[in-house]
Amino acid sequence: MNTHEVKESNVLMTQDERMQINNRRLAANDLMLPIDCLSKRELQVAHKIMEGRSNKVIANELFISERTVKFHCANIYKKLNITSRTALIAGCFRTLYHEAVSVPAHQLS
Repeated sequence: MNTHEVKESNVLMTQDERMQINNRRLAANDLMLPIDCLSKRELQVAHKIMEGRSNKVIANELFISERTVKFHCANIYKKLNITSRTALIAGCFRTLYHEAVSVPAHQLS
């Protein structure tokens, strides 16, 4: 059996990456979720969740155990003060909808 090791640099996220994330916050209810508080790996897991992946598939794609995925999910939910995958996806959808509605009409043509 081959084992895969993901090597990450000491700096998990650059300041520029954090600024980009901060500028594209997820909305939940009427509040913005501070996704910039998530680690780089938590963001990877969150993106996989938003793509509709199961924990098992996320684990295989990121070369981590399913238990580690569950651990990251719990941390994501705690940090964002949400309780489920559904809340994460809904927050993402609300942000995209808000951004689409906020686009001035002259930019749509």
